[in-house]
Amino acid sequence: MAAADEEEFELRLLTDAEFGEEFDTVVDEITDEYLQNELPDDERERVQQYFLSSTERQSKLEFARELLRRSQEVRPTVFEQIVAFFKEPSFARVALTAAGVIIVAGIIFLVLSRDKTTNYMALNLAISAGDRAESAPVEKAKLSPHTGLRITMTIPPAARGGKEYAATLVGGDKLTIEQRTEQTVTVTIPAGTLSPGTYAIQLFKDKERIPGSYPFAVE
Repeated sequence: MAAADEEEFELRLLTDAEFGEEFDTVVDEITDEYLQNELPDDERERVQQYFLSSTERQSKLEFARELLRRSQEVRPTVFEQIVAFFKEPSFARVALTAAGVIIVAGIIFLVLSRDKTTNYMALNLAISAGDRAESAPVEKAKLSPHTGLRITMTIPPAARGGKEYAATLVGGDKLTIEQRTEQTVTVTIPAGTLSPGTYAIQLFKDKERIPGSYPFAVE
């Protein structure tokens, strides 16, 4: 570039802000292409000979090279950071302690669940003429805190053949029918439901009460 042209060029850089910005952009692009080895050999040679002759551009090139090097450093992925965190000794101790607590809690839960498993005592009852049969012998059940009752009641011959049967404790709630055959109805009463005393069950056929009741006693 001739001296006059060079002087005019420098003057425009000083007085024309837009032109100065465009020039800086071009300088940045050339610097990046040089660092990335994207320039043809002849252009790369001219850049080294003329473009980088300025101390300022050489400093800018070194700065850009350092930024590029740092950006290309291998950084651990998120997964690798998580794995490294789990491998920390402090975390390992916490994890082992938590695992121990969970195991102990599981064992306690199993033991308590086993202790609370309901067993059922079976009773077979025949119908009596009254709602309660205090004067007549009744079936007795000696229950533990975790023992329920499974009561099988014989249906009177005249009341058989119904489409639907229901059973209730006299003065109490409706009972769950566990099984029904042509001749019997079986109900279950959960553990802890009955306190010691005398009870009776009423049976219904197709929503009509069957006369009589099925008495029993809990000790």
